[in-house]
Amino acid sequence: MALTWGLGYSGMPSWEITTESIRRQGLLSMKAQQEYLLRVWSREKLRLRREVYRRTHASPLNIKLPAPRTSRTSKLFNQGYVVLAKGLDVYACDHKEPEAWRSLEEMARNSLARAVDAFNFLEDTDLSELAHLHAHKVAALVGGVFGCNVECSDGSYWDICQLSLMHRRCGMSAGFTATRRCSLCNDDIDLCAHLLDTLYEVQVQRGSDGRCNVCGRDSCPHADGEAVLAYPHPVMSDFELHEVSLVRRPRDPLARISKLELDPDLLARTLGGSPDGRDVSCYRCLHPCEGFTSIPMEIC
Repeated sequence: MALTWGLGYSGMPSWEITTESIRRQGLLSMKAQQEYLLRVWSREKLRLRREVYRRTHASPLNIKLPAPRTSRTSKLFNQGYVVLAKGLDVYACDHKEPEAWRSLEEMARNSLARAVDAFNFLEDTDLSELAHLHAHKVAALVGGVFGCNVECSDGSYWDICQLSLMHRRCGMSAGFTATRRCSLCNDDIDLCAHLLDTLYEVQVQRGSDGRCNVCGRDSCPHADGEAVLAYPHPVMSDFELHEVSLVRRPRDPLARISKLELDPDLLARTLGGSPDGRDVSCYRCLHPCEGFTSIPMEIC
């Protein structure tokens, strides 16, 4: 957001700052915390929208730059800053405000998805707490600036908040059988004559799905009929799914729950009445962390 639009972040609230402020003020109830958080983040959202509006309606010739640095060592920096600032405004003037705002939101939500993925991969490492805090910071920016809604579909409301789901430490593990075939000869890789650590000359052939028999990709530089050197690798086929289990640590760190149905009675009590299909805003990513939950061992 800063690099593509030059948006300032000097006054940007953060999840850490607002969490500490909630603690200092003794805001214990969810309602009191929500009122404070909405007040803080609504000001920042308004400021950013004004900046985007200014850049999408301003001429590059009317750029107001900060006073240049006076030291001789800052000369190159000043020159580079002028070029960057003009480039940002030229870029901005080629876009409309709604389009710009949607683009910023898409980038922010993609950042949140990557932050959650990073935590799932780093959960059992020394970097887990750093990844956990980073996900909170990104989620607060997304929720505070762009807002989030609870999904309503099929007559039910669903929790799709990536940060909320990240704090539910469980995932899926699939039980299945399959045949591992050799990528070079298509026979069972445990029975064929090819060795996994040996290079073989292979003629490139693409299957009906366009996948290359050498590298297994459908988009690669290998030309059909070309002779290349390649290592054999296993190709899974003849899948048969037997069961899917809910586990605490899935072998694939990204095999996680993507949404959970919300209890309609609990939702009605929280909102003071049934939403009856109306949009319901979600602010959980702005609040202090409530910790992780996991499935009971007897379910694993």
